[in-house]
Amino acid sequence: MASNVKRKYTFNQLQNWLDRYGSPLFVFDVKEFKDNYFHLLDSFRAIYPKYNIAQSYKTNYTPKICSLVKEYGGLAEVVSDMEYKIAKNVGYSDKDIIYNGPIKGPMMEKFLLDGCVVNIDNLKELGRIINLAKEHFDKELRVGIRVNLDIGQGFVSRFGVDPDNGDLEEVLSQIEQYKNIHLVGLHMHIGHSRGVQYWAERAKQMIELADKYLDFIPEFIDIGSGMFGVMDPFLAEQFGGSIPTYDHYAQAVATVFRQRYGHLPLDKQPWLYTEPGTTIVSAYMYLLSKVYGIKKIRGKNFACIDSCIFNVSDMCRIKKLPIEIYSNGNKKRENFESIDLVGYTCLEYDVPFSEYSGEIGEGDIVLFKNVGGYSLVSKPAFISEQCAGIMINEDQSIELFKRKEKVEDVMLTYVTKGDHNE
Repeated sequence: MASNVKRKYTFNQLQNWLDRYGSPLFVFDVKEFKDNYFHLLDSFRAIYPKYNIAQSYKTNYTPKICSLVKEYGGLAEVVSDMEYKIAKNVGYSDKDIIYNGPIKGPMMEKFLLDGCVVNIDNLKELGRIINLAKEHFDKELRVGIRVNLDIGQGFVSRFGVDPDNGDLEEVLSQIEQYKNIHLVGLHMHIGHSRGVQYWAERAKQMIELADKYLDFIPEFIDIGSGMFGVMDPFLAEQFGGSIPTYDHYAQAVATVFRQRYGHLPLDKQPWLYTEPGTTIVSAYMYLLSKVYGIKKIRGKNFACIDSCIFNVSDMCRIKKLPIEIYSNGNKKRENFESIDLVGYTCLEYDVPFSEYSGEIGEGDIVLFKNVGGYSLVSKPAFISEQCAGIMINEDQSIELFKRKEKVEDVMLTYVTKGDHNE
């Protein structure tokens, strides 16, 4: 039931990290992340060289990880003013930031004036951009349009502009009336559609849309995120066992782009962007957690651990994440046919791993895999602060990428008696 991580650890090594940085603890592997990143990049570029990755900040906006993507030549994909500021703090120039999202913040206008590409999601945003164009008629505003397509996903997405109800024609018509609004690209993203067939349909429909509505070759066509990443076999089995590789996605997508645009000079071809999040980061971050104790209630077994589902990832409510159990040599360890690993919160559903089969005991260390997407950035300050995170660099050195939060951090924005500062 447990899985093997690429690196081999010892209990003492992991315990030393927990002694130094606290438990639970995130561990990020730089070399594994880098290898995976370039595996994805090279798979697409082998077919369509003008491809690049725009990392999804909503998935994981850890500055040190974002800095690696920047170092590798990747772009930043943000969906809020906060994420935009993080990208700027990482060192991104505006031209390398893609601003998506259904409700853009009050700083959207500033971003446009600074040169950031904003993908229009709705007519309300279009109105804001038109007002900005009127006020700054001498300033070029670079925009894309997020379109809403049916790629056979089986549900109606709430994001983007509908090309079938007249909204897309309205957006294009309005843009054409303002010489300083420059449409430079098209964007789309549909969730819950990771299969290769959906990606082939994305590429086909986006190119057809560009040919139908645009009288020019766009600077970019962005087809969003939602690929399966390299996956541990234990997790892959829960998705049906047959997980597409990056080469499969590249054949389905990059081939279509090469067929349509490959005859053009390289500088005239549109950039093909994807916006991976979990695809590039999840499998390369682990969570270490200590077993606090074992309890039995009316015939059911529980191993109480010092982390929770919010540390581990909401994915654990849908699938069982791969885990490793490291023994401290406790002779009181028991071999359980079935035991639930339960978290520290007061929520009945806080079960990071259910029905574990094997030996486990008080003081053991549980290593959860595939926790890099969303869990680190979305854990609320609920019952306990967020834990620390370290990264294993390529030279094997250990570096802190996030310190453990303190109570003072959690309470910083709350107004106390006599404190009325805004």
